[in-house]
Formats: sequence, C-alpha cells, structure tokens
Amino acid sequence: MVSITLMAALLLSSSMNAGSSDSVFPFDGIRGENGDAHDPSITEFGGRYFAFVTSGNSFSPIKESKDLVNWVDRGPAIADAPEWLKKRIPDHRSIWAPMALQVGKGLRLYYCASEKFGANGSVIGVAENPTFNPDRPTEGWRDLGSIIESRAGVDNFNAIDPDVLIDQKGRHWMTYGSYWSGIYMLELDPETGKGKADAKPFPVASNTADRGNPLEAPALAYHDGYYYLFVTYGLAAQGIRSTYRMVCGRSRQPEGPYLGFDGKPMTEGGHTDLLYSSPPMFGPGGGNVFVGKDKSLYMAYHYYDSRRHWVRDLWGRPTIQVRPIVWGADGWPLPGLPAGAKPAGEHKGVAGEWISQADFSDPSKIQFKADGTVKGSRAEGKWTLKGSELRIDWKIDDRPGDTFTDILVVNDAHTSYVGRNQLGKVIRGVRADAVPN
Repeated sequence: MVSITLMAALLLSSSMNAGSSDSVFPFDGIRGENGDAHDPSITEFGGRYFAFVTSGNSFSPIKESKDLVNWVDRGPAIADAPEWLKKRIPDHRSIWAPMALQVGKGLRLYYCASEKFGANGSVIGVAENPTFNPDRPTEGWRDLGSIIESRAGVDNFNAIDPDVLIDQKGRHWMTYGSYWSGIYMLELDPETGKGKADAKPFPVASNTADRGNPLEAPALAYHDGYYYLFVTYGLAAQGIRSTYRMVCGRSRQPEGPYLGFDGKPMTEGGHTDLLYSSPPMFGPGGGNVFVGKDKSLYMAYHYYDSRRHWVRDLWGRPTIQVRPIVWGADGWPLPGLPAGAKPAGEHKGVAGEWISQADFSDPSKIQFKADGTVKGSRAEGKWTLKGSELRIDWKIDDRPGDTFTDILVVNDAHTSYVGRNQLGKVIRGVRADAVPN
C-alpha cells in the first residue's frame, strides 16, 4: 500500500510537472501573495479592493489588494462575535462567506455562521459601517443582528452564503442557501438591511442532477438588461477532491425565474456552465461578482491549488483568484483569463498555433491557417473572424456528419479567446507563443 506521504509527494510532483506541459491550460494556476482563503467577496471602495473572507476564529478577516492578485491582511471587521450569535450558537468558531455591499458612503456586511459543517442549524446576520474609511477598514463597524435562521431537524433550507444586489429600481435582494431545498431569495428593507416587512423567501435554484442537491454560494449581478444568478455546484473543503464548479442563469427580473442555456429554470436544474476544474486549479467556486475600477464585472472565487499542501492528508490549498467576465454575443458570461495573466505579444489575426481547451478537458494544440482552415488532433474545420468574434465550424473525425460550431470572443491582441459551442460548453484558447516559458 502506498503511504499518504508518498501519495502526496507523487501528487505534488505530478502537478509541478504538469505545470510546464501541454496538459495544463495556460494561466489557470496563477496565484499571488497572501491569497490563501475560502469564499472571497470583493468590493471596490475608494479606488481600492477589499476582500472579505471566511474566517478561522476571527470575525470576517479583511484583505486589501491593488492588483487583485497580491493581498495584504488588514485585520477582522469586528474583533469578536456579537452576543446574540454567541447565544444562538454557543460553539461558534467561524464566520462563513461574508459579503460587503456599498450603501451610501459606507458598507453593509452580510455574514453567516453554522452550528457545524454539513448541518443546517445556521444563521445569517448583518453589520454595517456607515462611514467606511479605506485607510482604517477595521474601524467603525457595528453589528445589527440576525436576518434569517434555519434550524436543524426543523427547516429544509440552510441559512448560509448571503449575497445582496441592489436592482435597477433601488430594491435590495438577498440570495442564500446550500444543499437541502436549494437557493432562496428574500427582499430586504433598504433602510435596515434586514428582511422587508411581509416579504417571504422563495426558491430560485436547485441542483437536481446530483444526489443531495449540492449547490451553494449564490451571487447576483446585473448586465445589459438581464439579472444573473451565479451559483456553485458540488462539494467544497476537500482540497483537490473538491467538486465545486461554477454555473449561472439569467432573468429579466431580479426575482426570476432564472433560466439556463437551454431555457430550463434553475429551480429545475437548468444552468449555464461557467468555470470548472482545470489543473492545477481544482474546485473553483464560492465568492461573488463585483464591479471593478474600470466599471466592468469580475468574478471572485477560491480554487484548490494542487501544487500546495493544505491540511492533514489534503493537497490543494484554498486560493483566491479573480477573472474579468467576458460577454459572448449571446449575452452569456464567460471566464476571462485570471487577473495577473499576461499573454505575450500582439498580432493582427489568429493565424498560428494555439492551445485550446473544450469543456475544461485536456488542452490540445490546434493550427489556424491563413487560408481560413483550422486543424486539431481529432478534427478539422474552417474559421472566420469578424471584429472580435471568431467562428469555427468543426468536423469531428470519428463523428461523420456531425459539425460543432464554436462562437468565440478574441481579445484585442489576438492572444486569447473564450466562448461556447452550440451545446453551451465553454471553449478557451491561448496562442502558444504567448505563454511565457
């Protein structure tokens, strides 16, 4: 029998070797300084980025960054848990998945705590800092108490992972939930930050394809006439064995219904793929969607880095990562290259050799030829480029008669692309000579 120590060493060696081979999609393993954390919720305030993350024993640690890659610890938002929480959960040890929302000149901090991992005796609370000072981010916070709770053995939902959106009419919506009966939404009172009088929670998403309904970490965003609900399917906190994966749906109304790529409601398992594991990035999920300094939307999450040991026999240290959201021609969000990724060079077109990945499987080399043809290891086809839209029509060698069409968005330097095929599967590519050695 191979020992745990030897297995860990083999995993590490394999991951490090893979990092320099064609089996890894470029830049997925980017990490910065002091970015070890679960459930990063990032907000831009006063020209700075602040991440509020799941704590060990403190009350919502705050990290600050200038570049969304490297982070500096600034301390906890509140030094100690409020008395109401200590009474509600005497064995309270950790605040989970805090989320900061800018309201006026300050921030509201939504957070949750649970009696124990894997149980639904949980509570969501809120604190505020009406005059948040970026120079002193840990000063001025005051707790406002609980918003909603779930009781183990009584309720069939889990009051964790809050995220709040202010819609285009100024109404406040909180989405939350994990496993059990899924993800819920509740309208909040903008003045108090708590549930609006007579408002009742209602379901907005479930993962009907997996046993136990594993989904959590909802996040809301608005873009170009649609409200988007991002959720994470799968299991977390298992290092590289984690099955977290990010999906989304959209609606014309903030309260839904949210539909997936195939038009199926998220309450029935409908969804659109967004970001899955791609070594050394395992189990991406959690976090939030936020507006950056450039007014574009970004997705923040953690992934488990297979190159680093975490705890006990688990490899895959939880690591903060941020990606800009790229918008396809069909209006669906796509994962851009991570913050800190810098493909080299600049080109006038796409002709040349690329590293391509379909549906987060093993990447492979493909060749775009100047005559408008493209060839891969198992397929060939034709490509056209109009502005930033790259279209590839593939013929698969072992599937005669079948054609797959990729509709992709190419960056201005023609060094990377991302898009989907007609089945909604994510297609990514980076020019081979744009990847640093």
